[in-house]
Amino acid sequence: MQGSQVWQFSIVLSLAVLVTPGPHYDNRTRTNETAILLSRPCTLMEFVHTAQCFQTQFRLLCKGGITGEWIKGFQEHITELSVLEWPGACFNVARLQEHFPELRHLALVNCSHLTYFKGHFGPTSRIEKLSFHGLTSLWELPGEVIAQMPKLREMDLRHNVLRHMKAKLLRSPPRLQKVYLGGNKWDCSDGGLDWLAMERDDGTVKRLIADYRDLMCHQQLYRGKPLHRVMDIIRSVRQTCPPPCACAMTHVVSDRAGNIIPLITVNCSSQGLEAPPASLPPSTTTLRLEANKINTIRTILQNHQYKKLADLYLDNNSIPSVKELEGSEWFSTFRVLSLRGNLLRQIPVYAFDKAFQSNNNIMQVHLGHNPWRCDCHFIPRFQALLLKYKRVIHDLKDIRCSKSDDKETSLVQISTMSLGSVCTSTKVRVPLSTINVVNLVLCALILLVLGRFLYDWHLFKTTGKLPWISSILP
Repeated sequence: MQGSQVWQFSIVLSLAVLVTPGPHYDNRTRTNETAILLSRPCTLMEFVHTAQCFQTQFRLLCKGGITGEWIKGFQEHITELSVLEWPGACFNVARLQEHFPELRHLALVNCSHLTYFKGHFGPTSRIEKLSFHGLTSLWELPGEVIAQMPKLREMDLRHNVLRHMKAKLLRSPPRLQKVYLGGNKWDCSDGGLDWLAMERDDGTVKRLIADYRDLMCHQQLYRGKPLHRVMDIIRSVRQTCPPPCACAMTHVVSDRAGNIIPLITVNCSSQGLEAPPASLPPSTTTLRLEANKINTIRTILQNHQYKKLADLYLDNNSIPSVKELEGSEWFSTFRVLSLRGNLLRQIPVYAFDKAFQSNNNIMQVHLGHNPWRCDCHFIPRFQALLLKYKRVIHDLKDIRCSKSDDKETSLVQISTMSLGSVCTSTKVRVPLSTINVVNLVLCALILLVLGRFLYDWHLFKTTGKLPWISSILP
């Protein structure tokens, strides 16, 4: 062995953390491929003819595999082994421990084809440090591989493409003191790290991760967000989620100051609720209350925790009226309101028109499958509202008159119906309400006073006689 060659390989090893990510696979493809690979043989002898190995005292550096001379018998004098560019998809750690029983440090570098490990390190392992870098096809290091290592103190797993991590990986080795996990592609959205979210900040596991606050989320919704902040939010959501609802962080955004703002959905559908939950996780933006037994929206509008709610789904409940929306602050800022399948017969049209005009956030309103009242006093104004805001009212075809004996209006689509079908002279009936009676009385009194004034004025012009009322005034 020449000294220059060993030096060159040492340089490669020191720079090996600068790796490029491997190809992308979805989880289903990944699972199928792993199952196929597990059924294949996995030995250390596969690449003995293409491998190159160099020894310096108790250190061994191998590239492209391990040569045959080193996997025959027991190499008890080797305490440090570095394997570069392992060409296989599998690496048999159980066989490795048999051939190198005195290893203290194992490094796998730039093994871009490595997908899984065969076997596991046993309780006789003397390895104190594991260093894996540039493993661009390995998404997860199973905890079973290292669980029985009694002397393992440090793991350096930086600059791979790890996405998932189970608690067993960090909790099982009894003497593990330090772990480095930076530079990986952590998926914060698939539940694979939720156990970490529930760990206390001063817990043992989090203290093991030396670079915990430097880790970043890379997949799906949370790309580029600090992992520790996302984990804190997940924990908060779980602790404040009202039973029996299910809560999920559907997205996160950042404000101008760089602070992370979660967008949380609370799903309480089909739970038999007679009232909405009294509290919600902070930053809840969507509340789903479909298929319950709710009969009023008053409690929603009066609860201060609902003020920042953007999307409200109340489909298939028993709500007969939404007059409480008139004048409410929430009604002028909401984004989605769905009231399909309730008991609504009419709405305060003026209040809806005013709120829709001033609301710059509004995106969707759903009012279909309600038993709408179809008469000449409500339909003209309601139809005008539907046509004016057809851009945001998404279910016009389902907004129909209630079922009745009147064939001209029964189940007719309100936005397209002819007003003549509800406003004919035979169908117009003025309801004799208290306010109408008061208006008629006031109108009669005004006409009486006006008539008396005209009579007295005419009498004075023709006879010069003052009205009777003037003769008794002082």
